[in-house]
Amino acid sequence: MVEQERDPSVAGEDRRQSLVRAAFDCIAAGGFEGLRTRSVAERAGVNIATLHYYFPTKEALIAGAAEYLASRFIALHGMPVRSTGSAALDCLHQEFADARFYRAKHPDLSAVMLELHLRGRRDPAIRKVIDPLIGHWRAGIERWMKVGIVEGVFRRDLDVSAGSTLFVSALWGATSLELSAGKLEQIFEEVSRWLLASAAQLESRTKP
Repeated sequence: MVEQERDPSVAGEDRRQSLVRAAFDCIAAGGFEGLRTRSVAERAGVNIATLHYYFPTKEALIAGAAEYLASRFIALHGMPVRSTGSAALDCLHQEFADARFYRAKHPDLSAVMLELHLRGRRDPAIRKVIDPLIGHWRAGIERWMKVGIVEGVFRRDLDVSAGSTLFVSALWGATSLELSAGKLEQIFEEVSRWLLASAAQLESRTKP
């Protein structure tokens, strides 16, 4: 049986992805101070000339790591939560489940996110990747906040634009500060209390 030759374009993409993952790991382990092209090449098992073939500049390599981070946040989530009967509350609880999951299983995501966010303040190429990622997260939160207001489970006076920003800041900050699991749960409880409608509002919702 004749062995088929591997598609060079596939092999090239695999090599590129291994370099991106190596750069991501370097940033997670030591921040940008630990991101050295020679270290990345060693982690990926290639020589420095091969790295420069795929990523001519260090900035291009960092941009690749940012794109990899975005793909990980999109693909990785905690276990689906049990339904409460409210679409908005289910989304809220899933956000908390995802935060617990990232903290326990993928702390590197928050570490690299923070590094890239700070870098993006002075690097337009990085900001071009990070800003849409945060914007997509905020947009999703705004949607389920609006649903929660209509359902009557969230405060009627909730400003969803400011609320989504506050929610992202609270969860991102909580997962970035390396808090204990107990402290993280306290923050989740406070965020929930801030969002939820009062007992009087819930009562009026159930009246005919």
